[in-house]
Amino acid sequence: MNNSTEYEFFTRKIYQQLVDADTLKATKVMHNVMLEGKSSQKHQIDVYWEYEKSGIKTCVAIECKNYNSTVPIGKVRDFFGVLYDLDNVAGIMVT
Repeated sequence: MNNSTEYEFFTRKIYQQLVDADTLKATKVMHNVMLEGKSSQKHQIDVYWEYEKSGIKTCVAIECKNYNSTVPIGKVRDFFGVLYDLDNVAGIMVT
């Protein structure tokens, strides 16, 4: 397993702990998920998190960047493009 994949699993574990703390009612915390956008393009998501709070379901795509330097603006724009294509999915970039 490479460092990037380990970082993704570490990130998933953090969000799973939020679920386990019973702060939110979660339905899913998954690693390496494919979601289809409005354009019919499939997008790979590092960590996908669905939860419910006050009866409202929220979907979150989490992009993990395990870099030793600043994340290039192009990577941020790419992630923004993915979020723009997905329907009603929020985004978090973990670096």
